[in-house]
Amino acid sequence: MSEAVQITCGTCSAEVVVEKFSWHHTTVQWDAATLSKCTELGVPATETHDIAAIRSCPRLRDAIDAAAVEGRFGNLD
Repeated sequence: MSEAVQITCGTCSAEVVVEKFSWHHTTVQWDAATLSKCTELGVPATETHDIAAIRSCPRLRDAIDAAAVEGRFGNLD
């Protein structure tokens, strides 16, 4: 079982809670404070507000990937 880890973006300092169950299975939770800091996540995804399929931030993804490589999520193999 994965443990939730708080990740901070090195670009905008937005913070998210992340769980990684494998190298390819990641859940990310963000809140209003994160949305107000991140220029990628803070933009409405679509006119229909279908945020799940579109919202992402490449710089935040880089921070999550770096944490995984550092072993902050435990053994993902």
